[in-house]
Amino acid sequence: MGMTINLKEKCGKRTISRQDGRVVSDLISDGLKMHESITIDFDNIMIASVSFFDEAFGKLAFQYPKEDLKKKLIFEKIDKYDRALLNDILLSRYRQQEKAAKDGQKAN
Repeated sequence: MGMTINLKEKCGKRTISRQDGRVVSDLISDGLKMHESITIDFDNIMIASVSFFDEAFGKLAFQYPKEDLKKKLIFEKIDKYDRALLNDILLSRYRQQEKAAKDGQKAN
């Protein structure tokens, strides 16, 4: 069973700062404890904020494996530029995590 987070309803115009993104990240983290999947409905709003996206979604890369997030997060009605930004942020965070793991293994 899944849940839906409508960004327009949950955030309104507060989709710019890291603090704004943390609200969404907390909703996702709490939701993943109780639901198999979460649909994030962008409701056709354009965000275009690296800080918001990184806090809301990018940092999830440190908590969940890439395949888990691919299966569990569904993005609907997202602007194509926001989608490209989201993809870039997630890829960057996963690369950062992989590099840290690799560097950590070398140190041992």
